[in-house]
Amino acid sequence: MPFLRKYRLKTQGQAAWPAQQGFPDVANRPKARTNRFPVPDRPECPSLPRSRARQSGFALVAVIWTLGLITLLGMAVIVGARYRTKTSSNYASVTAAEMAAESAVNLAIATALAAAPEQAVNFPLRCRLPGGERATITVEEETGKIDLNTASPTALTRFFTALTGDQSKGTRIASQIIEFRKPKAQSTPAAGPAEARFTTVMQLDQLDGMSPRLFRTALRHVTVRSGRPEPDMEAASPAMLRLLNVAPKQTNTKRGLPLGGSMTIRADISASDGTRFIREALVSLESRNGRPFVIREWRRGDIDSSSSRQERPQGTSRACLQVREAAAS
Repeated sequence: MPFLRKYRLKTQGQAAWPAQQGFPDVANRPKARTNRFPVPDRPECPSLPRSRARQSGFALVAVIWTLGLITLLGMAVIVGARYRTKTSSNYASVTAAEMAAESAVNLAIATALAAAPEQAVNFPLRCRLPGGERATITVEEETGKIDLNTASPTALTRFFTALTGDQSKGTRIASQIIEFRKPKAQSTPAAGPAEARFTTVMQLDQLDGMSPRLFRTALRHVTVRSGRPEPDMEAASPAMLRLLNVAPKQTNTKRGLPLGGSMTIRADISASDGTRFIREALVSLESRNGRPFVIREWRRGDIDSSSSRQERPQGTSRACLQVREAAAS
């Protein structure tokens, strides 16, 4: 037989076989309800369709991603605002230090012009500016430097060899300087030869093989306003003497300001927030057109690591204006 009923059907006058045997009537079992334990006056909770459940999950993920993106954008805005604030603060500090350095240079010029010979101010001068910046002012005479126009080949070779540490490279740079300052013939014979000379030390960068680092290092030790074939070692700066391996002369008196000629005033400014700025000015003390001095060049100086320890101000310095008043009185 292909099919046999598991339970016999109920007949008239006869009870069903499962009931007689004590088994539950599975065929007449009530249907399952959503609420197994119904509460009076409470509607049944219908189940959501599967499509609506998927849409709700996608909306939740989209909200989470949107909140994360907004958080990242907010963090980027905060970091950018802090960076711009710090950059603006640093720029303001550098600008204030630059103005203080130019004030220190002008103060040194006024001190040099107003001081009497018996009241000469000794340099380097360490003092405190009205803004609280510490100033170290040094005066370097141009006669103690290598003149690019008049220095001998021996002096040029010795200087650039000591600067580069290479004999062949120093000789090559010296020969290029000598070649550069030779007069060039004019296109018309009537004009005569033109004098090709260095008009500023910044032209040293035009030489072949002059790297930016070498140029910045040599800039402090060369000049175009000395007119000497050899530098004056008595007027040379301590950095120049160390470079040429020359022992400084032991004298009891310090060298004061020059009475004339050209000099480089170097103002090293250290602010309270750690900002440091160095300004150099090429000044000629000469009376022309009713002016007692002429500022020929303004340059931004570099920190000399070999002499920073000696030039760093120590302790509490006196006010720069007090030094100026003492020199003028």
